[in-house]
Amino acid sequence: MGYDLLQKSYKRMFPFRLATTSYIYPDRIIPNVAALAPFLDEVELVLFESEGQDNYPDEVELRGLMNFCLDGKVGFNVHLPVDIFLGDKDEEVRSGGISVIKKVIERTLCLKPSLYTLHFDVRNKNGREETDIEAWRRRIIRSAKEMKERGIETKRIAIETLSYPFEWIEDIVKEFRFSICLDIGHMLIYRQDIPHYLENYLPQTSIIHFHGVENGVDHLGIDKLHGRILDLILSRLHRYTGILSIEVFSFGDLKNSLEVLEQRWKKK
Repeated sequence: MGYDLLQKSYKRMFPFRLATTSYIYPDRIIPNVAALAPFLDEVELVLFESEGQDNYPDEVELRGLMNFCLDGKVGFNVHLPVDIFLGDKDEEVRSGGISVIKKVIERTLCLKPSLYTLHFDVRNKNGREETDIEAWRRRIIRSAKEMKERGIETKRIAIETLSYPFEWIEDIVKEFRFSICLDIGHMLIYRQDIPHYLENYLPQTSIIHFHGVENGVDHLGIDKLHGRILDLILSRLHRYTGILSIEVFSFGDLKNSLEVLEQRWKKK
């Protein structure tokens, strides 16, 4: 393959399961997983968009990924496409998003993913933010009900923290038995209260997206985070048994992040 590889294994090094994305190397999913499997507990399969289909695993790739599962080499979690708008006013858009969720879950069940991550986007399909939040919430609730009616297990889905206060949807998450995905980079970009989020939502969190932020750009290595922020987060994770996904998209960012994580963890 010719790519740089990590020099040590981080499997079972922490109480949580350590993961990163399926786009560390500029290649398809299988070469990425093959390069990462010896070193991490899980790989986050990132499906960016539902309409293009080109980043969905095809049948050959699915069989290859299944071999990693059957051999116990690595586990998977799946980030559902981000162009799903379950609060959209357009019923066709909303229903279509539910169909995509069902399709992706059915297609990837053979990989026995630990969970699926989903956005409750406050924007509509055209990128405009909803201003009537109560009406948006009602549509999100209707979508959650329809997901259950269509046989989607909401308990297997983690709802990600985005640009808006998570308080807007925490009752919906609880009512429908979703879990939570805490995205550290999003919290920093949108100036959300990280200690508050960790205190209130970590017990219901099944996956953390961990990445750095610099000059308004996220998904950088965690070496870009202030040491105080790193220490605050890591101090809360000694009893956390979910997934910590280093959500970056280059080998350099991954390598730097893992080195910083190990160094800071040893000091705790």
